[in-house]
Amino acid sequence: METTREPILYKKFPNLKGKVPFIPLIPNAPTPVERLTNLEKHLNLKEEKIFIKRDDKVSDVYGGNKLRKFEFIFGKILKEKKKGVITLGGIGTNQGLACAITTQQLGLKCHLFLAPQPVTWHVQRSLLLYDYFGAKLHLSKSNERALLKSLVFRLIHPRYFLMPFGGTPLFGFGTSLGTVGFIDAMFELKEQIDQGIASIPDVIFCAGGSIGTAAGIGAGCKLLGLKTKIHVVKVSEDIVINPSNFLKVANKALNYLHERDPSIPHVEVTENDFKIIEGYRGSAYGIVTEKSQKAVDLVHELEGKEKGFKLDTTYTGKTMAALMDYITEEENKGKTVLFWNTYNSNNLDDYLRETEFNYKKLPRKFHKFYEKTFQCWQITDCAKERRKKCPAYLNQEYRFWKITDCPLSEEQKEKARKQLEQAIIAEKQ
Repeated sequence: METTREPILYKKFPNLKGKVPFIPLIPNAPTPVERLTNLEKHLNLKEEKIFIKRDDKVSDVYGGNKLRKFEFIFGKILKEKKKGVITLGGIGTNQGLACAITTQQLGLKCHLFLAPQPVTWHVQRSLLLYDYFGAKLHLSKSNERALLKSLVFRLIHPRYFLMPFGGTPLFGFGTSLGTVGFIDAMFELKEQIDQGIASIPDVIFCAGGSIGTAAGIGAGCKLLGLKTKIHVVKVSEDIVINPSNFLKVANKALNYLHERDPSIPHVEVTENDFKIIEGYRGSAYGIVTEKSQKAVDLVHELEGKEKGFKLDTTYTGKTMAALMDYITEEENKGKTVLFWNTYNSNNLDDYLRETEFNYKKLPRKFHKFYEKTFQCWQITDCAKERRKKCPAYLNQEYRFWKITDCPLSEEQKEKARKQLEQAIIAEKQ
């Protein structure tokens, strides 16, 4: 992960150097911008364009949106000589995994305060990987209780840095540095647009979990003078994903920069600069919806296999579903949209195999999340030797019947396919 990279904000506004903490964590910047031409053809688009910003490949170890934030947040953590990091999320939190990996690489401690969410294979994998990368796990009955426990832990351990959900200020409290990371990312995208790699998007689609990523992109657009509108697809709770919070987070970050360099234009994000998109979240956080699963599968077949990325059903699948609905509406004819991929596409299977699916190494409270089966090799009770040779074993892509050299017969595949569907349906109810 070693890199000498500096933020583009330092280049544009040199006075920020030394005043805004930063540590380089992204070796692959600028991340690619690509056009999804196969998806355009599938949707029968004529003038409309769909681009993707490939933040899934910011690093060769773990991609996604978190390292953009961490470059500035961990800059502060190291500057203040903290011993470790406390952070929060659901039991399948991507931030928790990114934090566990980053703290291990930097020689810091990591404590994750987690709350239940619908149990999927992604959740089971994540819990095993948190432990693999050295994080200490704490389970609470709700996000509120997890927050309370983390605050108590922080009082007892003052040398730990408390990072809120998503690395974003919570109710106006907390650092703006994570949001600054995506202001810088928007400057990166603008340079790529100036180079002719992509067109200026009319709309940028982004998943809204803690809202910090979307708010940073929106603040970056405002600072650059772009008319691009941010569509934030709500995937978490109303208390976090709402217009008021977007404005607070975006403008707090802009004010943070202006205070450190008055030459930075004093601009303000308004409600005309973004839109909160509802109707794709499902009945609760983390629920797999029909639309999100279809979007994940469709984009994987049309684009992901060829370009080497995938989406998830909690965040990016729902965001892509919203984008596809938007771009095919008659009123949006001729629009250019950009999908900001915030989900890791690097293969973590080698790390996972080292855990040997030994969930009993986790604290006892977490064992219950493994009592139900979700995967083909669990459902069909594959022999240990067969599992180790099968590319579907412990793989992120749990639909093993898509593996061409699967040794099971078509009848066995169909039986397992139905069992897996029933397991997923039962878990959603």
